[in-house]
Amino acid sequence: MNNTQSLRERLSKNPGVVLEGLATAAALPMNEVIECLPAAMWQCIAGEKMAELLLEMASWGDVTVIMHSSDVIMEFTGPIPAGELSHGFFNLPGPTGLHGHLRVSHCGAIYAIERPFMGRATASVLFTNHEGGVMFKVFLGRDSKGEISASQLEALHRFFAMDTTVDG
Repeated sequence: MNNTQSLRERLSKNPGVVLEGLATAAALPMNEVIECLPAAMWQCIAGEKMAELLLEMASWGDVTVIMHSSDVIMEFTGPIPAGELSHGFFNLPGPTGLHGHLRVSHCGAIYAIERPFMGRATASVLFTNHEGGVMFKVFLGRDSKGEISASQLEALHRFFAMDTTVDG
């Protein structure tokens, strides 16, 4: 049995594991691990939609942006600022809050993932590079009851329905 067959079986039984740990243990890029999740849990669109999706997300309100490396899991919760394309970057403006410069040409694919994690339903967007590594993640916000924001989830579904490159 190869790595992906084994991962598919494992993730069908327990999709709520830390995917980065599985990717490292299986020596696979994250995009391959994501695509081992049950098909109903993920969708994929082309990375060229990165700037368009980030502009859409600027209207969603508070989300949690996560950068996960072997050394750090860094999180920011708040709104994504309305950015703009310039000099090959999607620039997130602002002296405080989330800001920075994202190299859009490095985004190979964008995944929408809905799965249980730590006993709760989650919905996230993972921006992956051309090698299949995760550039960063955006987790949808939660309402006062701790449920995924219905308006954000609807907006995510609507965006991915417009141009699905690869379905789960």
